[in-house]
Amino acid sequence: MARLDARRVAAWRGMQARVGVIERQLDEALRDEWDLPLTWFDTLAALQRLGGRARPSDVAYELALPASSLSRRLDRLEEDGWVVRHRDVDAADHRAVDVELTPRGRNLWRAMNVTYRRAVQAAFAQQLDDDHITALHDILALLIPEPDPGPPPDEFENYV
Repeated sequence: MARLDARRVAAWRGMQARVGVIERQLDEALRDEWDLPLTWFDTLAALQRLGGRARPSDVAYELALPASSLSRRLDRLEEDGWVVRHRDVDAADHRAVDVELTPRGRNLWRAMNVTYRRAVQAAFAQQLDDDHITALHDILALLIPEPDPGPPPDEFENYV
C-alpha cells in the first residue's frame, strides 16, 4: 500500500479544489437562469432518479448527505410547491414520510436540467475525451467501490 506522501496529499487537495470550482460554476449557472441553487436542483434530480417519490433517508443516501442536512432543504422545496410530503405511508409507523415531486417540481427539474447539462458540458465534459472518462470511472471505482448487490436472484430461493 502506498504511503501518504506530499504528492498524494496534493492530488487530494487538487481534486477537492477543482470539484469545488466546478460546483460553484454549476451553482452560478442555475442561479443566473433560475434564481435557485445547485443544492435544490440536486434534490429535485435525486427524487427524479428515485422515481419521483421516496423516503427522505433514500434521498439523503442518493445525495450522500446526512438526513439532518436534507430536512431544511425539503422544507424550503415544500414551501415553494416543488415537493410534497406524504405522511400516510405506513399505518404502523406514524413518523414515516415520503417526499414526492409535484407536477410543478417535475417541470422545474426538466427545465433546470437543460441549464445543468449545459453547465456540466462547459465546466467538465468538454475538457475530457473518452479515455479520460474511462480513467476517471476507474479511479472512482477504486476510491468508492460499488456496493455489493447481494446474491443473484436465483439464490434467493434458498433463503425462503
